[in-house]
Amino acid sequence: MSREDELVTLAEEIASSLPGVPRNEWMKWVQIFQAYQAQYRDALQRAIHYAQRLSRDPTMRPAIQKAYHLIAQTMQHHARRIASLPFPEQQRLFGYVAWHLVVQGKFGKRQ
Repeated sequence: MSREDELVTLAEEIASSLPGVPRNEWMKWVQIFQAYQAQYRDALQRAIHYAQRLSRDPTMRPAIQKAYHLIAQTMQHHARRIASLPFPEQQRLFGYVAWHLVVQGKFGKRQ
């Protein structure tokens, strides 16, 4: 299995743990991660913590709170694997996750 195949497989695994998460909320979280990446060594943990805070923010709609809860939970679960990837591969992985979220949204969860 090629490295790209591994990234796509991991992306599918991550996306399957994010049922109902809109692609645009995922992409907002990715932008937060990218901003932290430029400043901090522990960017992934900071971005996960940010998602946890949004999931508890009473000013957010319940659906958005749930989306960020799922993002935080899923990314924490996969944090070790993701952190071991070089930044360009993390970026591709997150792009593949976005693609899978679009597919899931249009066609339902794949079997």
